[in-house]
Amino acid sequence: MNYNKIKKNIRFSSKIFNILRNHLFLIFLLLLLLDSILIGYLFFKYSIQEENISFQDFSVGLDQEILNNVLEEQKERKESFEAVDFNQYLDLFRF
Repeated sequence: MNYNKIKKNIRFSSKIFNILRNHLFLIFLLLLLLDSILIGYLFFKYSIQEENISFQDFSVGLDQEILNNVLEEQKERKESFEAVDFNQYLDLFRF
């Protein structure tokens, strides 16, 4: 008696797995559609709530002395980088 129930359950589950396997692409598309609908709903729900938030305007001022220091440092690094091309190094593999 229990054997028959187990056998029926195995047949039923194998049919379900065959159906899922045969329609895998369509199931994937359906789940993708449902997911995009849910994400769209949540996005618009919370984007409407945050519409009332206002950001304070602020201006960024540059300190001229700091800017000059940065430019000088950049110029020195560029010069030291380019100076490597002019150095003559000894070829150790040449006899």
